[in-house]
Amino acid sequence: MIGVLLAGGRGKRLRPMTDHIPKPLVPLLNRPLLDYNLNVFKVNGIRRIFMTVCYKKEIIKQYAGTGKEAGMDIQYIEEITPLGTAGSLFASNELFEETIAVLSGDALTNVPLRDVYAFHQAKKARVTIVTAPSESPEQFGVCLADRESRLLSILEKPDEPRLLTNQVSTGIYLIESSLFSDYAFRGEVDFAKDVFPALLANGEPVFVYETNAYWQDIGTIRQYTLAEKRLKRGIPGISLLKQFYPLSKTFSAPLLHEKILPAALADSYSSILKKQTGILDEKVLL
Repeated sequence: MIGVLLAGGRGKRLRPMTDHIPKPLVPLLNRPLLDYNLNVFKVNGIRRIFMTVCYKKEIIKQYAGTGKEAGMDIQYIEEITPLGTAGSLFASNELFEETIAVLSGDALTNVPLRDVYAFHQAKKARVTIVTAPSESPEQFGVCLADRESRLLSILEKPDEPRLLTNQVSTGIYLIESSLFSDYAFRGEVDFAKDVFPALLANGEPVFVYETNAYWQDIGTIRQYTLAEKRLKRGIPGISLLKQFYPLSKTFSAPLLHEKILPAALADSYSSILKKQTGILDEKVLL
């Protein structure tokens, strides 16, 4: 497998924090979310990563670099204008030659990609969507599958309160690379709204992998603070990345004041951003 991290979003619901930094660099316990996401790939044996970037992409590229110092090979798919969750992947289809593990860059998770891959192969799937139970499924893409775990429908943020399932898409997918050359999507494209309905209409083998792994969307300030509080308490399968250091030695922490010494960076990174955003630890609620 190769990994694809979707890291181009504007993160409007996390403003004003994302007015200063791109969403992947939002800190969780003094470490950018990006590091936790890349660690998901690393612990599952995936070292080659493509990262889609758009908003404040130069900061992300400066932070992560080539990934060599972290034992990874990171390459970038750059968007001039936002192309949705899938547009830049279809435009870059020549880059992919094996199964792709797509990870959304706005969630904290410990999903076992190796297990998902085994399921994906056993089902001979073209696409496998990782789902998780949600107490508020109407806020996400609701995935209805049959007894064989084959996807029947996906409803993006449905208005209907009486849903047949609470399984929602985590934004984590396993996709056969041939899909991107076989389908002629162009421009701004969304997996849930455009790609998956087209695959269902064509009878493609799309399956759902229901996981009990930890998955927490951090798209809003409340979800972000909840994720950090749970991380403080300890989440099995998610290691606390205590040392703060960029993946690239060229990173200059442009957000921070230039006189802050590297030794003080770990203590400053989260607190400065939270102060700008109005987030205090004592205000974190369950």
